[in-house]
Amino acid sequence: MEKINLMGSYLPPMIVIIGLGTGGLYAARWASKINRKEKITIIERRSYETYSPCSIPLVIEGLVDAKEIIHPFPRTPRIELLLEHEAVEILPEEKIVRYRKLGENELKEIKYDKLIFGAGAVPAIPPIKGVEKKGVFTVRTVEDAVNIEKWASESKKALVVGAGAIGVEMAYALRKKGLDVTIVEMLSYPFPRNLDEDMAKIVDEKLRSDGIEAYYNSKVEEIIGEEKVKGVIVNGEKIDADMVIISAGVKPNSHLLRGKVNMDERGFILVNERMETSNEDIYAVGDCARTPYGAIQLATIAAREGIVAGINAAGGNAIYLPNTGAFVSSIGSFEVACVGERGEIMGRGHSPVTPYSKEDVYLKIFIDREGNIKGAQAVGYQASRRIDVISALMRKGAKVWDVAFMEYAYCPAVSNLYDAVQMAADNAMRRLKIERYVV
Repeated sequence: MEKINLMGSYLPPMIVIIGLGTGGLYAARWASKINRKEKITIIERRSYETYSPCSIPLVIEGLVDAKEIIHPFPRTPRIELLLEHEAVEILPEEKIVRYRKLGENELKEIKYDKLIFGAGAVPAIPPIKGVEKKGVFTVRTVEDAVNIEKWASESKKALVVGAGAIGVEMAYALRKKGLDVTIVEMLSYPFPRNLDEDMAKIVDEKLRSDGIEAYYNSKVEEIIGEEKVKGVIVNGEKIDADMVIISAGVKPNSHLLRGKVNMDERGFILVNERMETSNEDIYAVGDCARTPYGAIQLATIAAREGIVAGINAAGGNAIYLPNTGAFVSSIGSFEVACVGERGEIMGRGHSPVTPYSKEDVYLKIFIDREGNIKGAQAVGYQASRRIDVISALMRKGAKVWDVAFMEYAYCPAVSNLYDAVQMAADNAMRRLKIERYVV
């Protein structure tokens, strides 16, 4: 609904978006599509527009230039983009955001009708002695990519803290660049949030075959050196290193809304299926938000959340449906992928990607006792292709026999007639003693 000022001229409704990450980007796009009269103001700290943080390992490996992962934001007369500005205070009762230009003290105010908060997350820094030394990096921004690439070009040995997706991808990229690389992980195996130990063992074998050393159930106790990194202490043992990559996860950047909307104990902003916070005029999206289905910090999730928030903030009606959390990480052409969660019954499958290929894919599927698909894990070549199929079937409520008897496009040059996906589903059906053979 349009507002009218005291002079009698119309003032268009105002949406303010804090943060131009994936969530903020998609919120702006869809809000502008739904309401052609809406004015949108975006406040963003960066000097550049949108970018792909997931592409930083590709920059380090030398496959793309850092400039290539920056993407222009399409301007329209109704969208004002304030780069190099930061929001410093949100006043929900007055519907005001106070902000300023970086490096300046003067505060400005902007009134909103709807606020979309997409400030993302910040790297989690473990309490390691010496973490402030030169040569210690986090992996989050384009500036990080540029700084790591430059430092790595003058280094011989790198140590990566954390064996999750970014940690492993960075380790692989640095190894391809010619450095000796060691990974240190506190938990028992790589990708501990995504894989079971048996699947993770295949990943570990892949890392070691590429010349990457890994320590599990281990902790970096200290980063040593004077001003610059010279090594680390792991489990009481010194490991030489010229640089350290911290990849220990991220934490929600939600402090501006603390005490003003409901959050969980970790600082994630709680939202409903419309992406509304406990204040119906404030939406939250991306790495700082937690939907009724959980907090999943993936770009694909942030995009869907942004679409829902943008539509609703602009006066439309959109609902965020349950997510499957489909995930993939790549170690060159070797992939680690998963979807959903573990179920009571498990089936395994293993096959070459084509009848004549030397490249394999391993897959596990999880179901419940009614045959519902609960999740899957896959590692190897073209693993994400298998997980995408299962993710799509899960969203449609398919059963395990729908997976077992699904139709694949088959040609010996590109696929198998009896793929690891069908093998895993067959195996799960046998474990459950399902006799439903409607082919």
